[in-house]
Amino acid sequence: MELFGRCLEGRLYWLVGPDYELCRPEFRYLAEAFGAIGAVDSLSFPSSEQCRLTLRTGARIVTKSARDPARLAGEAPDGILGCEAAQLPFEVYLRLRGRVAERRGWLWLSGTFEGSRGWYADHFSAWQVVNADGAASFSIPTWSNRTLFPGGRADAEIEALEATYPAAVFRERFGGVPCPPATLVFPEFEPARHVAAVDPATVETVELAIDPGYAGAYAVLAVTEAAGVARVIDEVYHRRMVAAEVIAECRRRWWWPRVSGGVIDVAGRQHHASASQVEIWQALAGLRLRSRPVRIQDGIDRLRTFLRDPASGEPRLVLAPACRALMQEFGSYRYHEARDDRPISELPIDRDNHAIKALAYWLYDRFGPVARPPRSYRPFALVR
Repeated sequence: MELFGRCLEGRLYWLVGPDYELCRPEFRYLAEAFGAIGAVDSLSFPSSEQCRLTLRTGARIVTKSARDPARLAGEAPDGILGCEAAQLPFEVYLRLRGRVAERRGWLWLSGTFEGSRGWYADHFSAWQVVNADGAASFSIPTWSNRTLFPGGRADAEIEALEATYPAAVFRERFGGVPCPPATLVFPEFEPARHVAAVDPATVETVELAIDPGYAGAYAVLAVTEAAGVARVIDEVYHRRMVAAEVIAECRRRWWWPRVSGGVIDVAGRQHHASASQVEIWQALAGLRLRSRPVRIQDGIDRLRTFLRDPASGEPRLVLAPACRALMQEFGSYRYHEARDDRPISELPIDRDNHAIKALAYWLYDRFGPVARPPRSYRPFALVR
């Protein structure tokens, strides 16, 4: 219906799914709707190949399969419908976003969450608030379709489904609510509570939180703090960039003149047949960076107290919408899945955590370790 209402705005529209079969329902709806108003000029609706619809206005609607992302090319479309988007690889999303750029077109993604994992669930959460993509997300529960379920939420069939499915699966599949997996390290992170726009006029002093890397990522966060609330106002996050390139980009950001110092991973002091990361930042940026050892669990504990204050339950951490990589890491950083046939590490998987580690280093340096209650010992007597 989004495309149906905008068909006069352009000349070419794509329906893209994991394969041609998963595009067919939406294509059929469009063919029926345009047929009902006498707008169809020609129609090709084969059983297993590309479908084509040409309107009397000259606009064309075609289906495309994402099995080969490189084939998502040709004439730039004015709009794209992503069908069963949760099943599309992130590479395909990026390609579709690029395809609508030429004609300043629109991209509409829909589908059921698949385990609340991956880019689709992450972007849904990020797009619930003001964001750098200029996007928005909406969730429509199954029971809002009163044609199929006249009783709405109280419909007998919906209640039967609720009794059949595990609670989290029901909320996700029928309620349209992403349910983070139990292995998520920071389930406390909620874009609606932790993301807000930044007014540059309120930013006085900035510090950098740095986790250097190369193949994984080189993460730099611009952080401020006031009244115990930490604000991450921007990020520089790149793969396969060396320190000099990252520093050059930081120096181009609006907040650079306000940078007074920062914190870097203790490994940044190491020399690998060349200058250390600390020395490079000192030489190229004139910054003296602090560092000290931070155990993984200690960093997690400190960061968790800012996602939700133990005393008040309120967040003490705010991210700017531009911090997309950091937000994605909050949705991706996980513990190992439980396995019956081998021991599982109590530490998270060391992946999807570069910006998170940088932030943890800074918070630990600024506020120290989380205070732990003293141990209590039961009295005992030794009897020979």
